[in-house]
Amino acid sequence: MGITNYPHGLASNGVPLLGGQARFDGWWGKSRFVDYDHGSDSKTGLSPELAYKNLQTAITASSINDVIYVRNRDQDITSTDPEYIIPASTTNWSIAEAQTHLSIIGASNMSHIPFQAGSLAVYLRGHGTANTTAVMDVRGAFTLIENLAFHRGASTAGGLIALTGNSTSLRALGTTISNCLFRLYSSTTHGAIYSLDNWFINIFGCDFHDCLVGIHFYGSSSTVRRERIASCIFRNQTAASVCNNIYLAGSSGQDVTISDCDFLGEVPTATTGPSGVAGCIYAGSAIQGTVIRCNYSDDSIEGTAAAAITANGLTQVACNQAKWGADTGPGGLEGS
Repeated sequence: MGITNYPHGLASNGVPLLGGQARFDGWWGKSRFVDYDHGSDSKTGLSPELAYKNLQTAITASSINDVIYVRNRDQDITSTDPEYIIPASTTNWSIAEAQTHLSIIGASNMSHIPFQAGSLAVYLRGHGTANTTAVMDVRGAFTLIENLAFHRGASTAGGLIALTGNSTSLRALGTTISNCLFRLYSSTTHGAIYSLDNWFINIFGCDFHDCLVGIHFYGSSSTVRRERIASCIFRNQTAASVCNNIYLAGSSGQDVTISDCDFLGEVPTATTGPSGVAGCIYAGSAIQGTVIRCNYSDDSIEGTAAAAITANGLTQVACNQAKWGADTGPGGLEGS
């Protein structure tokens, strides 16, 4: 019997095949498959031909170290929009606290394209009546979410992805969100990615298009540390639609690294986000040990007097343990 090669170098016998562009997803756990157009929840979900239909079915069936591959929809060639996947019920997707080290990966031929999540190839949209909850609520630690695009559906609060931590347990600690696309999220209370009381969150290679708030870290009752945002693109097509691309709220500004990101288009002017102050990056309280090394268009970093982050025409200012100055290149800021 031959070996079937699945996405990311995974073989049908469960052993990753390393080589070329293949990535190692771990030796433990099961691989599960979701095919919204051709799958069925009555199947096992353990191979592409036996795929589940609904993503939540795969999530619920999963345990530690499992990997879920989500197939792209069949595109209606008469439509001008990409096809999207919606939840099976009026409840959006959620990952339970006990489901640690779970991976959810979009698996289309476009999934390896960086920064745009395969141009909406694997596209998750919240349910039309779930207007107060996140499109995907992550409560399990060390979750990987990769190659997916998110749209709010009816959601007006909670975020497109909510990393719902707390100060007394691991919850969503160590979660990585890679190569995902977030579009037009307009909640006045939460960012497209909303992380509460979580350490070691990594957001890499993601694209944020005209979200009122793109990334929203919040330390409610504990000091949140070691967050990293790298190689992301924040596209501010309409200034009045964007308040903050990144908002560090509460005690979330400790040891944050924001590197190699591009802030494109208009300088935000909206003040309807949770910070109430327009600016590409806004810190709501004092920060320490934070590094920002990105490309900006203009006066785009704002903060309170306590945070002491402000770039007014790239004027050099002090920021607790960091120092900010104009880069020698056009429109850049570099921190050290």
